[in-house]
Amino acid sequence: MSTQMYETTQVNDRRTWQCFLFGIVVWFLDLNVVYPLTSVSCHWGWFPFTIAGIPGLRFIQLVVTVSAAILLLIFIYLSWRNWHPFQRKPQLPMTQTEADRRPLIAYVVMLLNCLFLLFVLASAVSIVTLTPCVSGGG
Repeated sequence: MSTQMYETTQVNDRRTWQCFLFGIVVWFLDLNVVYPLTSVSCHWGWFPFTIAGIPGLRFIQLVVTVSAAILLLIFIYLSWRNWHPFQRKPQLPMTQTEADRRPLIAYVVMLLNCLFLLFVLASAVSIVTLTPCVSGGG
């Protein structure tokens, strides 16, 4: 094995594991910033402004959510770049994945980041549709 190929393999493996770790961190931070902002903002009256007709709290939550979604899309793309060279037959997406651990790990990381992105997008739907700071007086 040549030195260049070995170094490229190490870089790709490291990038795959970084995409895995950073995807989890981005998803975790998104959840732990967006959801507590609602209770803190409602309790202490933070973000009383509006931007383009959007309440301040909703705007801040959307900015955080969109930033997390963009980062997750980047991690998905980087994982895909590490997985794709192992695929020799384009009609069968898992052709070479079982032959080596590297494409399998890259594929799993790509799918996990897609799942994290799905959760982030679902939280964006709740941010847009639900009205915060409304007490349910029954």
